[in-house]
Amino acid sequence: MRPSFSFLFLHGFVVLLLVFASACGKKSGADVNIQAEISNLASDNAETRQNACVKLGEAKEAASAGVKPLMAALKDKDALVRRLAAYALGEIGAKAKEAIPALRDAMKDPDPSVASSAASAITAIDPSQKVESLGPNVTN
Repeated sequence: MRPSFSFLFLHGFVVLLLVFASACGKKSGADVNIQAEISNLASDNAETRQNACVKLGEAKEAASAGVKPLMAALKDKDALVRRLAAYALGEIGAKAKEAIPALRDAMKDPDPSVASSAASAITAIDPSQKVESLGPNVTN
């Protein structure tokens, strides 16, 4: 069963709210303890892993040490962690170029929101990269 467009829209809106809420009061990515958030990616708690992805994304290029752990998070059992890991990699930008093959694999994720986030991240990392169709997982 494929999720409806309205479900995907609502899911995306909730993620944006989470990102916005966590960004309120932050002055810059320099406020983020990169190593602590990288460690949090290994937490047993899905919410802790989700928050770590958001914070690493907020740190942008300063979080380049988190690229490999975020690549591993693209295979997390929690779909929101996978989606936010893709988001964070896109926010890191060109310093996450090594993640493009893992993001291409994430475009095949059974959760359409993960696939869409991965495609967006590829474009954010390297705008010259061609992103293929998202395939049957994403419906309009």
